[in-house]
Amino acid sequence: MACPTPWKDIADTFFECSICLDLFKEPKLLPCLHRFCKQCLEPILEGQANGTFECPLCKDVCKIPNDRVDGFKTDFHMKSMLQFIQLQKTFENKEERECIGCEEKLKVTAYCFMCKEFLCVQCYQFHLTKKIFVKHRKHVLALNDLEGKSLTQEKLASLMEAPRCHIHPEHMAQLCCCTCGNLPVCVTCIFDEHKGHELRDVRKVANDEREHLKEILEELVKRKDTVFNIADKINRVNNDVLSIVAETKAKWKTQYEDQTRKLRNKKEKEKRELDRFKTVLEKRTRKELKELETEMEEKIRKIRDEYDRLIKIKIRESKEKEDTKRNEIENREFKIDETMNRLDAVMNEKNKTIDEQQQRKFRKTQNLSDLCNQWVNKFENVSIISTSVLESHNHWTEAQCIPDIRAASEPLVEDGMKDFPEIESLSDITIDDLPILCIDSVHISVNAESVVDVDVIKSRWFWLTGITSTGSGNIVISGRLSHAHSFITVINRQGRQIRHNKIDKGKGSSFQPFRHCAALSRDNIASVCESNQVVVYNIHDGSFTQNNITSLFDDINAGDAKYATCITTDTKRGHIIVGTSRKIGLLFIFDEEFNFIRALKLPEVIKWSRDILYHEGVLLICDEESRCAYAVTMDTSKTEAELLYKLPKPDIDGLTWYPSSICKDRAGFVYILWSDRQLGSGKDMITQYSQDGQQLLTTKQTEDGAECMTTMMTEEGEKLLVATKWSGKMFCYGLMPE
Repeated sequence: MACPTPWKDIADTFFECSICLDLFKEPKLLPCLHRFCKQCLEPILEGQANGTFECPLCKDVCKIPNDRVDGFKTDFHMKSMLQFIQLQKTFENKEERECIGCEEKLKVTAYCFMCKEFLCVQCYQFHLTKKIFVKHRKHVLALNDLEGKSLTQEKLASLMEAPRCHIHPEHMAQLCCCTCGNLPVCVTCIFDEHKGHELRDVRKVANDEREHLKEILEELVKRKDTVFNIADKINRVNNDVLSIVAETKAKWKTQYEDQTRKLRNKKEKEKRELDRFKTVLEKRTRKELKELETEMEEKIRKIRDEYDRLIKIKIRESKEKEDTKRNEIENREFKIDETMNRLDAVMNEKNKTIDEQQQRKFRKTQNLSDLCNQWVNKFENVSIISTSVLESHNHWTEAQCIPDIRAASEPLVEDGMKDFPEIESLSDITIDDLPILCIDSVHISVNAESVVDVDVIKSRWFWLTGITSTGSGNIVISGRLSHAHSFITVINRQGRQIRHNKIDKGKGSSFQPFRHCAALSRDNIASVCESNQVVVYNIHDGSFTQNNITSLFDDINAGDAKYATCITTDTKRGHIIVGTSRKIGLLFIFDEEFNFIRALKLPEVIKWSRDILYHEGVLLICDEESRCAYAVTMDTSKTEAELLYKLPKPDIDGLTWYPSSICKDRAGFVYILWSDRQLGSGKDMITQYSQDGQQLLTTKQTEDGAECMTTMMTEEGEKLLVATKWSGKMFCYGLMPE
């Protein structure tokens, strides 16, 4: 039990209304235990038509009683303390008041709580000595008690008279009605208004209420450390975010400076090549002119005109060659300048993106901090009120106030038990390296550098349909595990399983649970199943959230073949883009919390999106039905995409190739996996395209049964991973930049 608190140790603000900043006048107690003057609450309740209002201090929503402000409890515990403050000021100022005993206006010496009047020195002694006032003696407050400044709430409670019956104020209260909220009642009420109610001795009620409150306060004290730990975690997360952003910007700056240095060197190299060419050309021309001049001198003068003509031809040809070379060099320099401008734009966009991520993280941590601060403020308010009530040792005060304190404390205990596990993930920021724009070409290794057996669950239904790499250096694969289940598996580069999740395709879907995936951030991937389940999956702990998007197909007239077929992401904006099956002709765009943004209608030439890739503001689509790959605009402010161009198609062995998978490397070169079959075994081929996708650079035959591919950064450089659908084998090719 807490020690009695002297009045001098209670802060003055405890007795002040937070609205008018003056001592409480007719204090009304809200369910959240905050109190305000009656006249201050009245204008707040005006105009509240929905029957509720927010507490001005803690913003808790409070229900407005039927009789408005009069329906809130009057805080008589606070009123009794305010009464003492007024008495204290009267004593300290040594005011002259009319004495109840002699009716003379003298300096006050004492106050009788039974008479409810002041006493002079003589009448005070009369109260203490005469038998007629023997019952008054323990209810008299003397000036000496205040001058010693040792008066406690417990002592004040002992001075005050027991309350009157709330129905019969002429009678003293003998019992406490628990049925009516611990109201004070007299004996008459037992047989009248409170007949049949639970009536108990106030001391027993007060003792029970004190014990209940102590249990809640002990629980709140335990939860206080938990909430403070959450605040510490938030501070650590904010520091981690600042550190990651600073390190990332420093790394980008180094990469940017390295690439610009290489580009400047290339430009200088081109200039030197032009200078060397001019020097050699001038030397050669001078030699030829000398030879012609010698020959001209040896011939007779009549043919001098012919030689003059030849000289002019040579000079013109030399000038034409110089101009041709200059144009060639200037074109290359222009391309280098364009690349440097693109690099500047990428750097600015990267900085803008990570700054936006930082602000989003800070807004989320600020919201959590506000919740913690709100909890701490509520806890401190409950603690101050509880301590004040408990230290009063007034049974009636405890019986009246403690149930309200308990009611306000119980939701506070529940809020204090919340752990907020998402705090740890707030420091996750999507961080990619700068694209390597100074690379002119990338060569695919002739043979696979390694072949890995993927260590996953296999059965007669097993079919791998999706693969992507993560910023943490691991690989995520997905596909069909059985007729009713899909899977998402995290593996290392040796094919060893790190984490494996089996996912039910859900009831009501007749489609096979083929699952596709794409990287969303450093630690999360987005995935979609042909049973129309979209998933955001955390590769560290295997947790995931999912949403069924079948309802988006309801208004589409396309028979029964309405399902999702592929997925890609716009990591800068945190968007998830889902492709659809034959006759749908739409893309569905969501944010990373599954909020639907819009549907994007594709050009009519595109029939069936087999795989899609968001690349440099453009969407590249592998169309299974037309057996072509297309580039379309990706403006999320519009409802229809425009066709930009068709990617060149391989023409090898007279076969009909169709595209099945698409990806890109860090330098922006695009790769498409082509097959000459739709079912069964057949030939598979990888094509490499320029950064804009309009020029076919390389074709390479790969292993039969290849289904999907992705790129991945390793210590040895970037690799191209090609996975097969049934065998569980993954082939790794080196990507060697020039």
